[in-house]
Amino acid sequence: MKKILFKFLLVFFLISCQNQEKNIAVYKFIPKDAAVIIQTPNLKNLQQDLENFSFFNGNKLTAKNYLKKELGYLKHADTLTSAIIAFSISENEKLTYSLIFKDKPKFQLDSIKNKSLESIKTEGIDYQKMVLEDNTFFISTGNAPFIASNSEENLIQILGKDKLLKTEEFQRVYSAIDLKKTSIIFNHQNFKVFQQNLFPNLALQNVENYAPWSAIDLDIENKGISFNGLSIAAKSSNLHKIFQNSGTVSQEFASIIPENALGFTALAYKNPKIFLQNLKTFRGDSTSNPIDEIILKSQEAGIIYTEENTLFGIKTLVDIEATDLISGYAELEENYRDFPIYKVSQPEMFETIFSPIFISKKNNFALAIDEYLIFANSIPQLRELIANYVNENTLAHQSYYKNSQQKLAMESSILIVGKTEKLKTKLAEVVVNELSEEMSNLDFGDYKLAILQLVEEGDFAHIHGTFETQNNESNSNTKTEEILSVSLDAELLNQPVLVKNHLNNQMDIAVQDINNTLYLISNKGTIFWKKKLSGPILGEIKQVDLFKNGRFQLAFATPYSIEVLDRNGNTVKPFPLEFKDEITQPLSLFDYDNNRKYRFLITQNDEVFMYDKNGKSVKGFDFRRTNSEILKAPKHLRIQNKDYIVFPEKSGKLNILSRQGEHRVNVKENIDFSDNQWYEFENDFVSTSAEGNLVKVTQSGEVTTQNANFSENHKISARPNLLVSLSENILKIREKELNLDYGLYTEPEIHYVNDKYYISLTDLQTQKVYIFDSNAELLAGLPVYGTSKINLNNADIDNRPEFAVKGGEKEVLLYKL
Repeated sequence: MKKILFKFLLVFFLISCQNQEKNIAVYKFIPKDAAVIIQTPNLKNLQQDLENFSFFNGNKLTAKNYLKKELGYLKHADTLTSAIIAFSISENEKLTYSLIFKDKPKFQLDSIKNKSLESIKTEGIDYQKMVLEDNTFFISTGNAPFIASNSEENLIQILGKDKLLKTEEFQRVYSAIDLKKTSIIFNHQNFKVFQQNLFPNLALQNVENYAPWSAIDLDIENKGISFNGLSIAAKSSNLHKIFQNSGTVSQEFASIIPENALGFTALAYKNPKIFLQNLKTFRGDSTSNPIDEIILKSQEAGIIYTEENTLFGIKTLVDIEATDLISGYAELEENYRDFPIYKVSQPEMFETIFSPIFISKKNNFALAIDEYLIFANSIPQLRELIANYVNENTLAHQSYYKNSQQKLAMESSILIVGKTEKLKTKLAEVVVNELSEEMSNLDFGDYKLAILQLVEEGDFAHIHGTFETQNNESNSNTKTEEILSVSLDAELLNQPVLVKNHLNNQMDIAVQDINNTLYLISNKGTIFWKKKLSGPILGEIKQVDLFKNGRFQLAFATPYSIEVLDRNGNTVKPFPLEFKDEITQPLSLFDYDNNRKYRFLITQNDEVFMYDKNGKSVKGFDFRRTNSEILKAPKHLRIQNKDYIVFPEKSGKLNILSRQGEHRVNVKENIDFSDNQWYEFENDFVSTSAEGNLVKVTQSGEVTTQNANFSENHKISARPNLLVSLSENILKIREKELNLDYGLYTEPEIHYVNDKYYISLTDLQTQKVYIFDSNAELLAGLPVYGTSKINLNNADIDNRPEFAVKGGEKEVLLYKL
């Protein structure tokens, strides 16, 4: 009986020993100097996931090639299950890895010709030196755990259980990872060595002070990587403590970040009083400072990174105006698009307000834009930020940013966002020289953003991040963007127009200010010349080629003259034609057969006069006077190869004349005209009545009225096969109706450019320009800022149309569709 019991106990002991060997905690063999630790439940699967990761496949990365070389022998293993890989920098600045398996992999090495295995024993420690295909590494001899390293010294220390990682803080962070996922653990202090070796020109002095340890669990897919994890606060003081108990908020800093910015870093705190106390405690600052009031009235702050410089921003509490924060520290410099820009009297006070989290550069100007206060070192930077904000061309409005937010927490303490494509140049500047070209040539493809988010909670912080591809159909490269802003000497008198430049086959901008000065401006912003005119230009500037040589002149009427100016602003003889009686309508310019045989028509109350390019009255045009005031400038329409000159008069008579000025169509009925022009539509003359009805006049003079239920201040525009109307807030393009926001709109205008129709209108109340296609679809990137009707054409050498519009009182804007 005793023998049986002894045998049972012996078997039980052996089984227990085997199970103990199997349950060895591999994380206890990690070197003390490890900076980055990767834990994976299946190394084979991890390798496959990384191979399928499109960013790795699309770029030649030194790090990827290094790991393939150093760990290339693993491809000869049949099975690779759970493993830990620890990376550290040795004293001679060599990257050292420690590969730790619970079970020894099964290697198939028979087919390898260039291989050797040497058994070594040092100070009672057995291990082996293996060479496979010119790759030398060192491995343990036991089965559990199986350890490999590219450093003999490192392996000896691990096997001798010398200098291993056993801190309580590491144990805590390791227990927080999900062992069913691939995880990465960072030692912030040791990682500093990595940074100094790989990114010597990158100032990350606060990384090692943020927390002692951080860990993240990875979700790796073909479209990218997202991760979640936490940082553990140390018992000693670190940056973690600044956010402790200050609460989190939904960060909205992206709403002021220009879409073309490099990125931003923003911090947030629900309780600014606690945040300020923590900040002062961390800095050892017990004094009261007037600038502290800014933190107490704010809830978010950040740095905006641009290609030229950085900007510093603060977001106020809900019930605080941004202008209140700058009170006492600055004076108003200018208003730009209704937003105040200040000259800061004590810029140095704002530099270290959030130190040591971040330190802003000395900024002499500040902008109050809704609930945000933005500091910059130049006014043009702030103007550009305003333009992007008003045009909703900010990061928050981009679909790829909205998509990325789905992987993040609703509220956070720190948010770091980088535009990948924009960061390439910066990366090339901060890495070691041998990696600079590699960084410059990175292809990010559809990986548009890299995001890191920290959510403080007690003595730790949740970590979230994403680096994924984004489908960006609604934010294509052809969205509307502001490309030019030019300030005049005085307020604009009329809307800017695009005019042909025969020297470069592009278009310039012509505009007049309230001092009657006419400007010609290039599409790059150069003011070619200014010319003081005798009066305001009536209507739009037109163009002629008087000498039929491809050189264009500007033609227009002022209240007492017809003017024609050449490209240099000089008067073209025999113009100007001057008149004693006032011209009451814009210049009508006819080129009946497109043969540059121009006719200049002016209206003087109830009279019409026609002149040729020599300034002579046109013989054969016999029409002179109407029975009442002419309401609109005469208009030339060609319908079915017949020429008509059309204009209404106050009595209700619609005049439809021939080229010779004879009544070609006899319209017997009087019409109660609206303020709309007359157009050709479906071979008829079309406009509306004051009552809001659609009025059609046939070429035989028959008048038909259609009850369109238009409002009192309705507006229409038409082309031969396209009718557009605006009644109250309902825009109708062909048969499709759109409900716009209520506003004060200009009349819809139809533009025909590059064989496409565009329909534009501007809400003067909200100062927004809308442009639709002929299918009633709003174009990408619209609405944008503007305060007048637009003039749309193809102004440069590409196929994307541009439009000129009035911006601020003295501002001309050019946008590209």
